[in-house]
Amino acid sequence: MSDARPPDDPDAHQAELELGDTPTAGDPGTNGASGPPADAPPEDPPPEFPQPEGEPPPETDNQLPVESVADDAANSNPDLPSSSDVLPDDDRPDQSEREQDEPLAETLDDGSNTELESLLDTVPEAGSSALPLPRSWPDPIPVGAPTRQPTWFDGIAITPPLVILGALVTISFLLFVAIEPTPRWLLLFVAVIAVLGTDGALRQAWPRPFSRSGDDADSTPYLFLPALAAIAWPMLIEHNVRGYWVLPAALLAGIGFTALLSAQVSSVRVASSIYPITRLASTAAVYFTAFALFSLSYILDVELPASVAAVAVVAAMLGVELFREGEVDPLETLVFSAVTGVILAEARWAMYYVPVGGYLAGLALLLGFFLVTGLLHSHLTRRLNRLVALEYGGIAAAGVLLVTIAAQAGLA
Repeated sequence: MSDARPPDDPDAHQAELELGDTPTAGDPGTNGASGPPADAPPEDPPPEFPQPEGEPPPETDNQLPVESVADDAANSNPDLPSSSDVLPDDDRPDQSEREQDEPLAETLDDGSNTELESLLDTVPEAGSSALPLPRSWPDPIPVGAPTRQPTWFDGIAITPPLVILGALVTISFLLFVAIEPTPRWLLLFVAVIAVLGTDGALRQAWPRPFSRSGDDADSTPYLFLPALAAIAWPMLIEHNVRGYWVLPAALLAGIGFTALLSAQVSSVRVASSIYPITRLASTAAVYFTAFALFSLSYILDVELPASVAAVAVVAAMLGVELFREGEVDPLETLVFSAVTGVILAEARWAMYYVPVGGYLAGLALLLGFFLVTGLLHSHLTRRLNRLVALEYGGIAAAGVLLVTIAAQAGLA
């Protein structure tokens, strides 16, 4: 270029300063000073476009590694550090590490280290999705997967307290039907044992939900059905079975009572797969016990006021067992149970003037109990609609029609 000059010409440099030329970046003798003149206005910075939130900055194809950028900057300006100074010591491989890797590679190439080779053989090739296990390792079991197919009786509670309670009740049933004259106090004793034993079995099987603190679940709704069943079932056997058949009947009733206790304890887990079966068994026991006690109010020739009161109490206690399914508020359950007891008491009083008695009258009261509890339970679980009401009403009407036909035929 025409204005090139030797860097060691002090006279020429002094002449340029006197003439007012502005030194440029990179000129020797200016100590690397660069920039616009002092009186020049500042340049506007380049416009910055806002980056959308949550999106990374766009990548460009001409991005260079950190080492390359650092080396280029160091070559252009000796004062800047090089890549060896920019990168920390931990990121650079040490010479001793490279020396240690070389014997390992030689060992693998020679085939002398067979253990490492066997492990390397298990590493999948590029593109494979699973890492094979060595031959000595067992096959993996998926987490949470059952080791066998579930059966219908999975989840049924069979605990030592429950078995002991079932054995005691069975022995009491046998004593009640075998001893003559029959000791009536034995039924009250069995009922107390059933209540205390069921409460203990519930707390032993499920200690957390039925702990003694006030914030946990209450076991009281689970106790009404065992207490009434312990009274009703042996009395039903006494009035309908004769001879030596009372012993097998009492033994069968004891086994059924033990199954009922197991269903009561197992129905605590609402999310269990066995829950529908346990609730079906408990509901069937409720209707069978209600039929037995309603019928006994006629068979024992109980006076009308005592019979009405007994039917009301029995209906309310058994209603608690039915309404505990889907319970939202315990007070609401008690109200619905009380309503059931009042309706059944009125039905018992009205049937006093109907020429029907015995088991047909008990069946008629059972149909009323089925209708009332079904509608109230559907309302409690928010499933009551016109179709459900027609179903319950139709079943109750068909049952009443059959009772009427049987009464006219003289079957009662």
